[in-house]
Amino acid sequence: MTTSAAPASVSPLSGVDACWHIGKQYRFEATRWLNGRADGHSFTAEAVLCAPELDPVGFVIDFGRLAALKTHIDDRLDHSCLNDRVPDVRDEGLASYLTGWARTHLPDDVADALVGVRLRTGRPRGSAAGFAVEFEATHHLNGLAAEHPCGQPHGHSYLVSAADADGCSVPVPEDLRWHISKVLDGSVLNESLDLNPTSEQLARYLSDWMDRGPATIRVSETESSWAQYTRSRS
Repeated sequence: MTTSAAPASVSPLSGVDACWHIGKQYRFEATRWLNGRADGHSFTAEAVLCAPELDPVGFVIDFGRLAALKTHIDDRLDHSCLNDRVPDVRDEGLASYLTGWARTHLPDDVADALVGVRLRTGRPRGSAAGFAVEFEATHHLNGLAAEHPCGQPHGHSYLVSAADADGCSVPVPEDLRWHISKVLDGSVLNESLDLNPTSEQLARYLSDWMDRGPATIRVSETESSWAQYTRSRS
């Protein structure tokens, strides 16, 4: 287990009730004519979804059900001049365009869970070292279709981070670091924990284990995806 930089931001509390958020990032390379000059970047579009409860598997939404959004970004925006593709090429205009497209073209239940699509430019940025904790583990997920790859045993290099009630990143508490290193790191999560180990379930488990502490716990399986659980403020 190692200590690492935290993600650039953690979504703040959106209300008083406990809830889960998930995020999936899609990168594309493009340019635009903005403020009288060429403005090229690596862009990252991040779809954020929210739910007060999880589905029977333990997902807010299976990320695979966002595949149409990735295909649209790849086909419409990647390696293009954005002025030829969308009506408003500012960051907020691109975010609005992708949010509108997703609400119209994704399945109804996915669109209902969608908070929005955020957009940023440049390479991913971390914050101060020591805020987040990494661990390595094996798992598989139960209750999926036979052909779903996550139903097979596989592993991840997980990243755990925390935030306060205002959404500001805070260091993962020392007692939680110790628990992660002793119980989760190097384990088969299906054997270590009495739950179906989705990232959403892991975030809830880690939050409940602390009882008190940071308002939000985020678990990331990959560089482009995360799930976070926010405790009730009541």
